[in-house]
Amino acid sequence: MDTDAELTTARDLAIDACGRIAEFWGFTRTMGRAFGLLYLSREPLAQSEIQKRLGISAGSASMTLSALGRWGVVHKVGVRGQRREHYQAETDFWKMISGVLNERERREIGAAVEVVGRAEATARAAQAELDKPSAPRRAKADADLVVERVVRLGDICRLGETMLDMLLGQLTLDVGKFRHVLKVPASAEEPAAVPTPEHHRKRR
Repeated sequence: MDTDAELTTARDLAIDACGRIAEFWGFTRTMGRAFGLLYLSREPLAQSEIQKRLGISAGSASMTLSALGRWGVVHKVGVRGQRREHYQAETDFWKMISGVLNERERREIGAAVEVVGRAEATARAAQAELDKPSAPRRAKADADLVVERVVRLGDICRLGETMLDMLLGQLTLDVGKFRHVLKVPASAEEPAAVPTPEHHRKRR
């Protein structure tokens, strides 16, 4: 196999890998492949060249490049002597990853915190209504359980926000503040530990 063929094979494999990674992150495989193609190109490419190499339609290429541009993953550039717009890939991976985390993941975690906060308020209202002697014991127990679990869920969501801020360099994480969130409380019905034979021998 000659070097040109080897490099072509290597590029094709890497472009396919970029497509798989993009799909894993919730983007389309075509977006990943377009980025991979530009990332492995020494020169900026025109849209027509991109659609030709990826085997996609003009409409798909246009939408893909527009989406990549909005995420800051691909940039439009001018090429001397060319009237058509060309594209080149962003090569700073941390800049790309932090941009996605800051825009998409922060929005999703913030929405989760807000929804869980509403769930907690609703559960606490039900718990307060059942906090009277005439209330059914089972209903009160259910309310207590829901409040406890929703509160812990909210803590987990806020922990996610804090870790995201830490990852993006906006905050340092005080692990001690969240250690209790990751522990599962022991059940009151959990059976006591059975003494081992060694334990009996020591007592004698």
